[in-house]
Amino acid sequence: MDRKEEVKIKLSRVRKFMEENGFQAVLFKKQPNFSWITGGGLNMVGIATEMGVTSILVTKDNWYLIANKIEAPRMRDEEVSDLDVEVLEHEWYEAKEMEFVRKIVGDGRIASDTYVPGLEYVEEKLKELRYELTEAEIERYLYLGSKLSESLEKVLMEVKPGMRECEIAGMISAEIWKYRIDPTGFMVAADDRARLYRHPIPTTRKIEKYVMVSVNARYKGLITTVTRIVHFGKLPEKLSKQYLDNVEIECVMISKSRPGTRLCDVLNAAIEEYEKRGYHDEWKLHHQGGPMGYTARDIRVTPRNTEPIRPNQAICWNPTISGTKSEDGFIATQNGPIMITKPILFPKLRIEVEGLVFEKPAILEL
Repeated sequence: MDRKEEVKIKLSRVRKFMEENGFQAVLFKKQPNFSWITGGGLNMVGIATEMGVTSILVTKDNWYLIANKIEAPRMRDEEVSDLDVEVLEHEWYEAKEMEFVRKIVGDGRIASDTYVPGLEYVEEKLKELRYELTEAEIERYLYLGSKLSESLEKVLMEVKPGMRECEIAGMISAEIWKYRIDPTGFMVAADDRARLYRHPIPTTRKIEKYVMVSVNARYKGLITTVTRIVHFGKLPEKLSKQYLDNVEIECVMISKSRPGTRLCDVLNAAIEEYEKRGYHDEWKLHHQGGPMGYTARDIRVTPRNTEPIRPNQAICWNPTISGTKSEDGFIATQNGPIMITKPILFPKLRIEVEGLVFEKPAILEL
């Protein structure tokens, strides 16, 4: 599938949404939606904001990229040169976007992915258009997963006691930037911080015997998450058993993540596993993950989420037990999961659940 074919599918979804909901146009302003509808384009300058620096307007018969004269040349040359999108540009010191929009659409109803006066904010509905991945998106996801897994594990195999949490985050960033993969989030927990905090952002704390690292990373708009753990010296038996239990809970969740299955049913299966293994109420201490794509989590699943899993939907479950975590992204298909991230350099655990065989990372002992 080439990029034009992918974009044609995306535009068709948007126009079907417009027809079913009585809109004459949709305005996309956020970075995730720009990347989605352009088949991997980037309308960002700063990576720490959700808003893009250019917008996409889709109508029944056409689509437009609206940019100021700072951004328009790069957009034409590097982001949409092979797409049949009309570029509308204005002076950087003039707020002309809505003037363009209304000139094209008139008084018609316009949906938007952000709050704009006179437009209808429908972000929750629009993001559902992204859930079913195209063949091209799956290819990009597998590239991201492969490079991220290998880069993360390569760095962790070089970690030494005395290194700081933030130092490790910097090393991983340097490695994945080689592939133009953006690091969008880090959790690095040395020793007791892994047990105390579910979201341990990196600090200057030095590692003694144990470090758990979780990374969020983005490639052409798509985001995945992954967790790996290192232990210096022989792994204590109690910790080894807890980690294996943790991994098996994740594998149960992945095995039950079939298109058509309700998200809450997967979560409830995980809760049963926590209880059966003696980890009473541990699931309440952290969300268990859910569908992802152009954001780290499109949905943080709760027992009330009755939405069905879509065909070719990206998901990442992240069950945790105080001190351990298991987390690899995958794509849910009718034929079983396609793993996005997986162990490449780390030692592997072979786990079988409901007829599916998983290769999951062991804790690396150094």
